[in-house]
Amino acid sequence: MKNLHDNQRKILEHLLGHHEGASLDELAAHLALTRTAVQQHVLRLLDFGYLTYADTKGAVGRPRRRYLISDEGIDTFPKKYSWLANAILAQLASDLGPGGARAFMKNLAGAVAASLESPVSPADPPAQRLRKVTALMNDLGYRAVLKPGEAPGEAAIEAVNCVYHSVAKVHPELCQFDVSLIEQASGMSVHLETCIAKGGAVCRFCVSKAGRR
Repeated sequence: MKNLHDNQRKILEHLLGHHEGASLDELAAHLALTRTAVQQHVLRLLDFGYLTYADTKGAVGRPRRRYLISDEGIDTFPKKYSWLANAILAQLASDLGPGGARAFMKNLAGAVAASLESPVSPADPPAQRLRKVTALMNDLGYRAVLKPGEAPGEAAIEAVNCVYHSVAKVHPELCQFDVSLIEQASGMSVHLETCIAKGGAVCRFCVSKAGRR
């Protein structure tokens, strides 16, 4: 909601609690603004895709238009899923044990790699594949950078944000997700050299061509 006018935010907040929608006159009364002023804000919200509308016919006169908040409008409100995700991961790790948790995270990484919108092609040169993988990791929140490796034909991806840090500290086997994601998306061999959850400054993934599929 950072780019919205205060009155536009108030319109969305009002409609969030009124799923039947509201007319311009009702919104104007709620905000204590003129109908014209509210109309300008509503048009802007429609342009953003944050509102939809429905026309209903009365007994006489023109159809009445009621404005409703859209799914995109609902998504502008803050959502905090991290606590739930951490609780689920912790429970899975506890129930499955270290071996089961590693296998689960490897399978999950495969599913995530297959579902990403910009898949890395095995035909891409290794350097291009790694650039794409690094970009995909950043889309997932890792804040990663690609760096040269210590030997010819090697590279390293360093991430400064562990996306499930608090759980990985207790269940380090969950780091298998990161390793498997990079391996399956790049078709290369990956070794986790340093890990934030184990006290490292970064998560450093060393990548080599040896595991190319």
